[in-house]
Amino acid sequence: MGRELNKKQIEEIKELLLKNKAIIEGNLNNLSNEHVNLSEMDLNDEGDFAAASRDYSTDIHIKKQQLEELRLIDHALRKIYSGKFTGLCEMCDSEITMKRLRVKPHAMYCIDCRNYLENEKQIKKAV
Repeated sequence: MGRELNKKQIEEIKELLLKNKAIIEGNLNNLSNEHVNLSEMDLNDEGDFAAASRDYSTDIHIKKQQLEELRLIDHALRKIYSGKFTGLCEMCDSEITMKRLRVKPHAMYCIDCRNYLENEKQIKKAV
């Protein structure tokens, strides 16, 4: 079992989560505005349509990733507000390092468990 974060560290993680949440919400608003503009565009030829479709497809992928990250951020914030955020892996209770949490404050798993889960996901995709 790892060492839980102290109040100062949890406060730092909370600030990072709130900052990242605001950035993602801004990104999602921008994507929504671009899609409104795209639907109002006068696409004159197949090239315009293909370029717009490609951009839209890329935006949808980005939006899915951003929504998933936002879900994880909200999960971490709920744990902080309820006093249940420890900074420990949700799978094995090992410590998630502050170095990792500063880069990815919504991380739920230590590196070993994350790698294990990623490998499992790849195996399921291959089957």
